[in-house]
Amino acid sequence: MNIFKIAFSWFLSLFTSTYRMKSVESDLPTKLKSNTLYVVHEDGFLEHAAMLCPCGCTEILQMNLIPDERPLWKLTKHENGTVSLYPSVWRKKGCNSHFWLRNSHIKWCDF
Repeated sequence: MNIFKIAFSWFLSLFTSTYRMKSVESDLPTKLKSNTLYVVHEDGFLEHAAMLCPCGCTEILQMNLIPDERPLWKLTKHENGTVSLYPSVWRKKGCNSHFWLRNSHIKWCDF
């Protein structure tokens, strides 16, 4: 990625919504809020992260956080209170959204 794309991506991130993390025990709420990453845990163990697709299609995306299951995402809680997911999230059907959640901001992937 060249320096102009990096600078433009950084500039756009100044105007994008910040995602907040919300921990929930066992089950997701019946209605998810936008700009919220829900982290489901049970008995102290992280099970999955869920969020509404950031493209606006209203699909619920669920990312596994259980190490013994695949595919697997890693959730990082940063000292400044932001969160990141690794690897990227890519919907291969429907809206085909492909993005990173980095420091509580969506970073869209180039095609």
